[in-house]
Amino acid sequence: MRDLAELVAAWIYALRITSGQQWVLRMVVLASGLSTAALCAVWFPTVVSSALFAVAVLMAFASVVRPDSAAPLGLVAVVALSWLSGGAGSSWWEWLAVAGLVAVFHLSVAFAAAAPSYATITGRAAHRMVRGLAGFVGVSVAVGAGVIVLTALPDDALGLWWVVAGSLALASATVGLVAALRRPG
Repeated sequence: MRDLAELVAAWIYALRITSGQQWVLRMVVLASGLSTAALCAVWFPTVVSSALFAVAVLMAFASVVRPDSAAPLGLVAVVALSWLSGGAGSSWWEWLAVAGLVAVFHLSVAFAAAAPSYATITGRAAHRMVRGLAGFVGVSVAVGAGVIVLTALPDDALGLWWVVAGSLALASATVGLVAALRRPG
């Protein structure tokens, strides 16, 4: 029991010394996590939607307390399970909304976990965060556009070589983007 008490005390202490900027990031984590869980429960209904919603809410709150733990992965896994079990009949805009919220959750958790809870974000760090965010949005838009283009092609135009060409194009674009983002400045 002492170990559990020490763990809870450490979490409370970490929350008490959290800087204002980290609180903003953590509130974005909470809002996007709870919104994603709620939308999955409403838009992707299954027999176990209530249980998945309860676990997702728990993981969202745990992600606020410890963004560097496995809790964010747990929330994304619950969302994926909800999506796979009940999302087949949903509209494309529902998928897009949930994917956007998962992206916001992912980025805010990554930014919150990148520094200690008491740290303040300097101008240089904020610039790097914005560059990473721009890269993430750029890749997401490119992949989305690629999916739209591929789904618009006739069925007989798609084949194994399209998959190979698409994989090579995606790999090349990813390498180029990562190289561009890692440049100093």
